[in-house]
Amino acid sequence: MANSRQSRPLTVLQITDTHLSANPEARLRGIDTARTLAAVLDHAQGGPHWPPDAIVATGDIVHDDGRAAYEQFRSMLGGFDVPVLCVPGNHDDPEVTVEVLDAEPFTVGGDVRIGGWSFVLLDTTIAGKEGGRFGERRLLSLDATLRKEAGRHVMICMHHHPIPMGSAWLDGGRVEDGDEFFEVVDAHANVRCVVWGHVHQASDRLRGQIRLLSTPSTCMQFRPNRAFFALDDRPPGMRWFRLDPDGGIDTAVEWVGS
Repeated sequence: MANSRQSRPLTVLQITDTHLSANPEARLRGIDTARTLAAVLDHAQGGPHWPPDAIVATGDIVHDDGRAAYEQFRSMLGGFDVPVLCVPGNHDDPEVTVEVLDAEPFTVGGDVRIGGWSFVLLDTTIAGKEGGRFGERRLLSLDATLRKEAGRHVMICMHHHPIPMGSAWLDGGRVEDGDEFFEVVDAHANVRCVVWGHVHQASDRLRGQIRLLSTPSTCMQFRPNRAFFALDDRPPGMRWFRLDPDGGIDTAVEWVGS
């Protein structure tokens, strides 16, 4: 299986900001987030890319601290027989995330090799804070990981955005030490893309040869390029990747109901 994956493209599904609640009656700005996640997964399963080689979940898995919400996430994705690669977001409890989800087919944090690619799962959370930060310890660990994975193409997955998105209210919650992060990344030629959630909107930028990608939420979206908070009218979304053996990337966002 490993050899066949080495010689063919990988298919990866990214979902993010599912914001599940331990209370089944809870709504997030009127949205039943469990229902919208189910709709996203149904849409994905009905499309031509299913089954993927991996699912990446980039944080804010839950909206409150209830353990039951993580168990619901595990129940909804655990039966696909597909690796589910997770990072925590600012609404998540990192310890509970690991307790409930860090067992096959789920992985929380670290790095995961699939075919000729390595998926580096970074924790950008700061306890009790909306925004993110790596800090020296995490950046040193990232540098060591990228050295170890020098022979593989790398996708870096995180929750917070490392670059400004153009919305003043949202950019106050980005990674504080994004410049230091890119100093590490720039020292390694194997990084092909950096992907994140948190911003509830799609974007696709290029920094040198590295793709920088944000992905819409499985529930609600934020209106881009606004000084103050505003919801968009876009439906729930997800992002598909085709990761080629030579490091090439093909990616597209899909919206449920569009």
